[in-house]
Amino acid sequence: MGQARSLLRSGPGRPSPQGCSEGSGGKVNFAIDAPGVSIVWLLLVLPEGHEGCKKAEASAGNNEIYLRLQANTNRTGSIWHIEVAQQAFQVKGVKYAWVLDPALDGKGQPDPSANRIIDPYARELDSPLAADWNVRHAKRYSPMAVVPDLRAMKDFDWQGVKSPGYHLKDLIIYEAHVRGFTRNLDSGLENWDEQAGTFLGFMAKIPYLLKLGINCVELLPVFEFDETACPRKNPHTGEQLCNYWGYSTVAFHVPMQRFASRERASGAIIGFKTLVRELHRAGIEVMLDVVFNHTAEGTWGESNWHSWKKIAHPRYYLLSKGCDTNYTGCGNTMNANDPMCAEWIVGCLKYWALDMHVDGFRFDLASTLCRGGDGKVCHEPNVIKMMSNDPELKHVKLVAEPWDCSWPDGYLVGHFPSCGEPRWSEWNGKFRDTLRSFLKGDEGMKGEFATRICGSSDLFKHNGRGPCHSINFITAHDGFTLRDLVSYSGKQNACNGENSGDDHNNSWNCGHEGPTWDGGVNHLRERQMRNFLVALLLGVGTPLLVFGDEYGRSQRGCNNGWCQDALSWFSWSDCAKEENKLVRFTSLLISMRKRYEHIFCRRGFMGEKDIWWRVHWDDPYNYVCYVLHDHKAANGYSALLFAFNAGNAFKECDLPAGKQWFRLIDTNLPSPKDVCEDEKKAAKIDGSSYGMHPFSCIVLKCMADKSEGFSFGDSENEYLQQQQTQEHLKEVVKRRASMELLPNIDPAQVRATGMMRRLSSMSGIVMELAAQLNGTSNEGDHDVVIEREPSSTLMPLTVSSCMLLGLNELEEPQPVAHMQAAAVTTGGSIFSPAPEGSAGSEVAVRFEVSCSSTNPGEAVFVCGSASAVGGWDPAKALPCKTSASAFPVWTSEVVKVVAGTKVEFKIVIGPEASMAGKRWEGGDNRIVTPQTAADGQVLGLTCEWGVQ
Repeated sequence: MGQARSLLRSGPGRPSPQGCSEGSGGKVNFAIDAPGVSIVWLLLVLPEGHEGCKKAEASAGNNEIYLRLQANTNRTGSIWHIEVAQQAFQVKGVKYAWVLDPALDGKGQPDPSANRIIDPYARELDSPLAADWNVRHAKRYSPMAVVPDLRAMKDFDWQGVKSPGYHLKDLIIYEAHVRGFTRNLDSGLENWDEQAGTFLGFMAKIPYLLKLGINCVELLPVFEFDETACPRKNPHTGEQLCNYWGYSTVAFHVPMQRFASRERASGAIIGFKTLVRELHRAGIEVMLDVVFNHTAEGTWGESNWHSWKKIAHPRYYLLSKGCDTNYTGCGNTMNANDPMCAEWIVGCLKYWALDMHVDGFRFDLASTLCRGGDGKVCHEPNVIKMMSNDPELKHVKLVAEPWDCSWPDGYLVGHFPSCGEPRWSEWNGKFRDTLRSFLKGDEGMKGEFATRICGSSDLFKHNGRGPCHSINFITAHDGFTLRDLVSYSGKQNACNGENSGDDHNNSWNCGHEGPTWDGGVNHLRERQMRNFLVALLLGVGTPLLVFGDEYGRSQRGCNNGWCQDALSWFSWSDCAKEENKLVRFTSLLISMRKRYEHIFCRRGFMGEKDIWWRVHWDDPYNYVCYVLHDHKAANGYSALLFAFNAGNAFKECDLPAGKQWFRLIDTNLPSPKDVCEDEKKAAKIDGSSYGMHPFSCIVLKCMADKSEGFSFGDSENEYLQQQQTQEHLKEVVKRRASMELLPNIDPAQVRATGMMRRLSSMSGIVMELAAQLNGTSNEGDHDVVIEREPSSTLMPLTVSSCMLLGLNELEEPQPVAHMQAAAVTTGGSIFSPAPEGSAGSEVAVRFEVSCSSTNPGEAVFVCGSASAVGGWDPAKALPCKTSASAFPVWTSEVVKVVAGTKVEFKIVIGPEASMAGKRWEGGDNRIVTPQTAADGQVLGLTCEWGVQ
């Protein structure tokens, strides 16, 4: 660069918010809280060939720019801040790092060996994408923060989609790993190479979640982690192992880069937001498994990247005699209740809840967050109090894993502090342990089982919480899968190359260790899996199901799959084999739970009026029978009878006299008899008892009027919703990432753009305009496309067939609109121009709209200037209908409009029975001037809503 004068301009900046953010006048602000630091530099690293290299004093060869902050102008308290103008060059995509108290070289700049510190508030890193998962490069993983695409931060198009906002009691939680869900070659993704194991791949499987009945996904860690931080190999195969789970966070504000595949600035941010939006659109909430108990800094003794320890070691980490403590089993325990660390944690939660639209958080080893500076558990920890009472987090669900690796003081099941109103729910480890012991036949467990199956009032009632605050689970990511729980009595973890994993699993192999051809053993295992699912999904409390348990996924006995990649994947081919067996059983149980939500999804605990125990409590054999009274039965008395025979003896279940009982579930029976799909067709029980095979359970129903029984299979509407969602998602995953952002068009150019659209429509030509009207276009911008079919294929209609992506001159941005006019023929002929003088007569018109963008319960409408289409009154808009076979085509009834008269209209999407929440398409009004058609023929208009 020689002695050229730098064109880079910087200013004092501001102390809030911390991290990299948009400043005034298009500037970019950087801020970091670094107490005790006296010299601070901001390092900018420009991409090779970046325009800024010629305009700023970048050091030769490596495109680096050092900016020194001055204490008198760039510091407020302990926070250092600087603002960088973008007049010289755009800083989007530029890497940056903080350099604190460095040794200086001969030129007065930081020595090249000085530590380059990752911003704790960084929103993006330059780490590899999905194709480089677990690739070991010559240079170890050492990412730098990146200035994000600010449009991805603030201009994502949520399309008006909101969170479903379910009550905690109504959740069916599905714990899943983003990569593991779709990485298998049998996942069936249309573009496997690009989408497998990514946010987009997960999104493509939303229809499966809907069919299963899931309404909340709990994603294993999605914050940036280094999967290569595992030096071990599988001793049997030589396979290089990896940090698959991701419970070692590198950057807490950064979506995992290897869960994104698109080479685009802030692609992971856009990918994650798109996944959340589409899950919400389908009625599924999003909960994140977060790890604020420790970080990955210094993992395995490596020092290839730095952050919190180099900024304020004793503020971010819990120390003892100057050394890191280990309450987590991973070292690096965080000092969560230090004010500085607590503010950082709460700020991170706000970012994911407010900017990324996440619905809740499950806190890994949450007892660590209750420890004070002395390491002891506090009754009212500061960080928990801040989370619980922050008004911006009031809508968020908070779930604790209420233990850490220090026993017994760290075991807080039933006693996790709320520090305010009772809103914290807990993973109920006692539910897991009790049901495992009871169902494998351990004697003397009946009383404990009864307490757990009814919501664990002994744990949650004393502090004002309800049964829904008990997150009930049988299995989780750590431990055996459901299949392995009934197939192995001991762990099989040699594949990890270490002696890890829990030895106390309460598992039982049912007579043979591991896979077997013994039909009796396999039938017993199938019964046991169904027994566990009945207890989980038809118990009181909030159930959590691990992905793959619905079909019997196995990890071959490995109960600590933290470093196992392929072994932990979901197998879609195995799932398909069980579609009419265990998957069907699971789905129908979930549907049954929802039908009887007033019994199972309770706010309060059960009393004597709700349940009738038919148990000999002094008998050590694990046989339990109880009746749940249905207080909301429409016609006469109704109840559900449950019986569990958790032992090796045949048992007769005595039925309450004077009632007629019907079988809903018998886990001893093969599919499809194991669970009833329609109560109207339920088998009637003759006699006063029901014979139960060893290790089985039954659910019977007493009902006065069988014709009023529930159906648990998919309804026509549910099937249609699944099909609509699938078609819609096929289009979403094909779109460029930039299409998920609101348009970046200068408002001053709107009038010129509108004029060019009209000229294009009149002349019948096709024009493409760059988003900035200066001939430039790139992946980060929207194209404005004006198009029209060749005139020979069109009817003589004045049609504005324009696509202006996301732009709406009159209202806030709405979904993209695209319209094509074509003729609907009768007898194979295309309509001819109407004869002159025919204007004024009426012509029959029918609208056909191709639209896959509807939410459940929504329909498509045509609203416009003619009275036949509502006279611009959305309450009188012309509705269009579809069906499972016709979707995504929506067709209106035939209406009449005046021939030769211009009709303007727009496509509207919204609820069928309400005007609230209706969405108008953007862009200019559509315009048609219909002419008179031949007798008996209908003028057809085909309109398409969406990106073409």
